Amino acid sequence: MTRSTTSDPAAGLETPVVHASPAETARLFDALDSEACRAVVQALEDGPMTAKELQAAGDIPLSTVYRCVNELVDTPLVEETTRVSEGGHHASEYSRPVETLVVSFGMEQTLHADDAPVLKLTL
Repeated sequence: MTRSTTSDPAAGLETPVVHASPAETARLFDALDSEACRAVVQALEDGPMTAKELQAAGDIPLSTVYRCVNELVDTPLVEETTRVSEGGHHASEYSRPVETLVVSFGMEQTLHADDAPVLKLTL
């Protein structure tokens, strides 16, 4: 995936744009086809979470959470970082860097009226 930014001067909005290959697009849509993966993406609306926190939030088996986050970190919808704790135990933490996903088959310029982060996937 290649990333760029488009600007809408009238709205004062800069939007990240991801240009995806057919294989990358298929991975994204495959991940979103899973009800569990969609639940993980939705749970991340409340902020970054570890796998165990995602398990508790979505009442999803831990093995399913790990499968989902492994699929989703290969897409622009979920990012993985490390949460450092005072006790020296570190855990992977997952976050959702965008509020909205826009799928476009053209070069649409106006995307969103407010200032929420938007990811535009141009196919």
